[in-house]
Amino acid sequence: MGAAKFSFDYVKPKQSRAIETEQRFLDALDQCLSVKSYRETTIQDIAEAAGLHRGAFIKRFGSKQMALFRLYDRYKDRASEVLNDILSRLSAFASFEEVAVHMSETLERIQRRDFSANRAMNEMFLVDLKTDPYTVQIFKETVDVMRAAQSHFFEPGTYCDTGAFAATQILVTSNYFYVLNAMPALPKSPRLRHRLIGQWMVQAATLSPSAAEDDF
Repeated sequence: MGAAKFSFDYVKPKQSRAIETEQRFLDALDQCLSVKSYRETTIQDIAEAAGLHRGAFIKRFGSKQMALFRLYDRYKDRASEVLNDILSRLSAFASFEEVAVHMSETLERIQRRDFSANRAMNEMFLVDLKTDPYTVQIFKETVDVMRAAQSHFFEPGTYCDTGAFAATQILVTSNYFYVLNAMPALPKSPRLRHRLIGQWMVQAATLSPSAAEDDF
């Protein structure tokens, strides 16, 4: 997976006024992306929505892409918080499937909350065909939760690391593209949909070491 390269040295704001300015721009970007594509959204659009000057946007972010990464960072932080919470409460779940269903429900909820940023990141991926480091980080953190759940609920030798990656791929991709309206054949009922995704995740997570090595 390729990592994004930046020519602008972004510095996180520390003073309250600078923080407020950045948040106004990010809120404005989110607003613009809710009605336009990332490609169609201009820096001038964002500045006008924020009630600030275009020059201030350039000074703060350097580019529209950097602002999108900062907006997506909000989603990344929420995802990390959710994953850490699940990891700390594994013993509260009755089974791996229960964990999987909960993860699926929660992931869809935060993806919908940050729909604009997620859609724009997908749009950028389709152009560059490179996965950004923020998405890679979320994926890796989710794999870590899968590994911990495997270890907690399954007997040694009945699962492998490939299964943790496969279960994570099913979780992320199924919800991500459903939210983007790209998987309309999945059940409309949230209860049925997440139960189905959870069952797929169980099947993936219980891949045996020998099965994972087979050349299909």
